[in-house]
Amino acid sequence: MKRGFTLLEVMIATIILSVGLVVLLTSFMNCQKVMGASQDFETAQYVLALGETAYPLPAPDQVTDDPFDNELLNIEEVSARELLDELDIRDMPREREQELEKYTFRREVDEVDDEELERSGYLYTVRTTVAWGGRRGANRSETTVLTLWRKKK
Repeated sequence: MKRGFTLLEVMIATIILSVGLVVLLTSFMNCQKVMGASQDFETAQYVLALGETAYPLPAPDQVTDDPFDNELLNIEEVSARELLDELDIRDMPREREQELEKYTFRREVDEVDDEELERSGYLYTVRTTVAWGGRRGANRSETTVLTLWRKKK
């Protein structure tokens, strides 16, 4: 007597296999998104290092005017390409240069009133931001680093 699989057993096995494949493919897609985001943040860290090298935070005695308007503390948005030029970095692979094209660096001092400044001992919050992706909008991502900077009275 020949014994084989019934149609019901084959259908149940196919459903179980299909569900397993969907779960596996979904996991792979999520892993790919996380790896892409990780690469974006690694590149953002590199651009942050370039920006901090090209425009280091000044020593307190270097800032004689109002920190909110100081050009050493407040850096307008600069492209990664401009940072590379500022640091005279020329020997970079073409693929890496293209990857950096969508990144920008900027720094600004958070506004705070005089009373709060005096209470904090003239401690300022300096916000450094690296942004990437499309122009301002839905596809734009950014990461921000806050640094405390003290100005001598």
